[in-house]
Amino acid sequence: MGIFLNQGEVCCAGSRLIIEKSIKDKFLKKLVERTDKLTLGAPLDNPDMGPLISKKHMQDVLGYIEKGKAEGAKLLCGGYKCTDDDLVNGNFIKPAIFDDCTPDMSIVREEIFGPVLTVLTFETEEEAIELANDTDYGLAGAVFCNDTAKALRVIKEVRAGITWINCYNPAFSEAPWGGYKMSGIGRELGTSGLDEYQETKQININISGTPLGWYNH
Repeated sequence: MGIFLNQGEVCCAGSRLIIEKSIKDKFLKKLVERTDKLTLGAPLDNPDMGPLISKKHMQDVLGYIEKGKAEGAKLLCGGYKCTDDDLVNGNFIKPAIFDDCTPDMSIVREEIFGPVLTVLTFETEEEAIELANDTDYGLAGAVFCNDTAKALRVIKEVRAGITWINCYNPAFSEAPWGGYKMSGIGRELGTSGLDEYQETKQININISGTPLGWYNH
């Protein structure tokens, strides 16, 4: 649900999985199995994933997938246009997972906005934080960990405006929503969202009887 919700066409899509190296192979085996079982179809049929928003965007996403292969990432599953009889004329892409990714790859650094997950690994907590923050964006991120103290320590260091621990994507209208870095400034929702509708006035009163600041010469 972190990446394949709404076909990955969501602002807070968790497109970068940064996983501890010691558990990567075991985890990815289960993740690929589950991803391969995701159903595609018309929204009214209640599938796991629907079509991408347009043919042009589908081609853009497929272009990123080809770029990922060319840059040396290993495609574990999906990554192609679905050609099943009832889906062939739609903008359906089988959800893709790329392993062996590096921070400099286009599929890692750029916003694909589609059902494409990239996988990077770390060995130390410091390395994980560095990888998480090595991006121009900073809207959302999550930490999954059985050690609550460690999870809190890490999430405080992640430069993202919306964060979760041991879950991904629940949103609450009473909490401020917005990002860091290239993911924007300001906040929506919560009491912070009301600030966008205010006209704030600054009133300065000189009660000293003498010129102030620049004029005090």
